[in-house]
Amino acid sequence: MNPLVSVCIPTCRRPDLLREAIASVLVQAYPKIELVISDDSPDDSTEKALRESGMMESVRYYRNGPPLGQAGNVNHLFDLANGDRLVLLHDDDLLMPGCLEDLAACWDIDPGLTAAFGKHYVISAGGALLDEKSRRLNHDYHRGENDAGQQPALWSALVGQFPNDGYMVLSEAARRTRYRVEPEVGDACDYDFALRLARPDSRFYFIDKYTAKYRLTEASISMGNTVAAESYLLVEGLVLPAELEKTRAARLGAYAPAAINRWLRVGDKRNARRVYFSRYNPLSKRCSPMGIVQGLLLACPTPISKPLTKGIRQARRKLWLNRRNKR
Repeated sequence: MNPLVSVCIPTCRRPDLLREAIASVLVQAYPKIELVISDDSPDDSTEKALRESGMMESVRYYRNGPPLGQAGNVNHLFDLANGDRLVLLHDDDLLMPGCLEDLAACWDIDPGLTAAFGKHYVISAGGALLDEKSRRLNHDYHRGENDAGQQPALWSALVGQFPNDGYMVLSEAARRTRYRVEPEVGDACDYDFALRLARPDSRFYFIDKYTAKYRLTEASISMGNTVAAESYLLVEGLVLPAELEKTRAARLGAYAPAAINRWLRVGDKRNARRVYFSRYNPLSKRCSPMGIVQGLLLACPTPISKPLTKGIRQARRKLWLNRRNKR
């Protein structure tokens, strides 16, 4: 296998964060790295920032005109990668020191791997480490000591163990799978990619080490309900072996409340009603403060008003406060 690893960073109008992401790659000790940037920015501010910082000499930089969109930008990078393996890194996230060495070493354990990945820290928009959010993220997505090693690929993708970025994957597999465009999967394109990458012959490997930092930005927070709704439909439509049906049910139950909120917000009462009264949204959830508000919105014949959507947010906050006080 060619030892070269292509670190691929799609970017759009975030030159300062991009420079941080690039810096996290340049400090890697792994000896064979190429850094490829695909820029969807409408102006040359990112290009100027890279030249002024002296980073342009360390990267292969491409500015897209016209912009390719999220999926197209990532697929462009997959096509540009010269390494047999690549790492996808979002422009607002960071690699941990030693990340590339640790992930590449997984192929020494199993040369037939498709992808390898580790744990993520969660950081604030300003870069501060958020310990509790980091712990919860890795716990919720089965990234812990007991999950280390090779896991069934489809299970790993389904439960979200396979991360949105910071993973190392065979370039050929990434190009074969590709990202699907927004009209097909919307903002859930990372999750959709993982699910389709997990073919019957795929092998994923998780290492119990922190390999990347995931940054919370306004964009990542605001699209939470959107991703939940699209992820719900993706998981609902999967053809799964019988042993993964319980896992499917758990994922649908986790996505249901936020997905219902999204559909109510955009006026899709058919999907909202269907999931609200499904077994994945049991009576205990329907009787929660948020569930009661959702039920009232479903019963309301008129379009959703701002005061009612505000009620959803207030109910969600009350539920969160109740859970926090119980801990």
